[in-house]
Amino acid sequence: MRRVCPSIVFVVTLLVVAALPAPSQPTPKLKEQRVFSAIDDGVNNPIAIPPRVLTLLANDEVVGDLLADQNVTPTNLPASWFSAAQVHLGPKGSKDVIVMGEGLLRGANIIPFWAFVHDGEGFRLALTVRALDLEVKRTRSRGYLDLEANAATARTVTTFKFRFDGNEYKESSEKTEDIK
Repeated sequence: MRRVCPSIVFVVTLLVVAALPAPSQPTPKLKEQRVFSAIDDGVNNPIAIPPRVLTLLANDEVVGDLLADQNVTPTNLPASWFSAAQVHLGPKGSKDVIVMGEGLLRGANIIPFWAFVHDGEGFRLALTVRALDLEVKRTRSRGYLDLEANAATARTVTTFKFRFDGNEYKESSEKTEDIK
């Protein structure tokens, strides 16, 4: 019987391993955005705004004023006026949406934010707030994550906390502090 040189076995093994396809790497799961800010250029992982959400946005007072100012009909509401992210505010598996204003809807350190919850019938508006930022908290009220918004002036920061009441988010507390 012939003896095989160990170095030849090693080289052949290397060649076979090199020819094999690389193991596929699992696609990294994108971390859900929890903080939205007027300082940022939109949301981190934007989604296309669902048509029902655009329809609801067209009924917003500030958006309506801008539509009139720009001579645009509500049915032609530009999606570019907004950026949106999918979030899970409600029960496991819920696919809710946070929307923030863009472009002409942005002010100096203030921006409109909207939270839309998805129930069995579709999206419905659950919160409208104009603030510097909006944060999805880890605490829950009636099965939905609580929300917190901050508004700032040159001298103060006001924090608004919102809890879900079973239908929409209602302000549960407000605290203003001087900037130190």
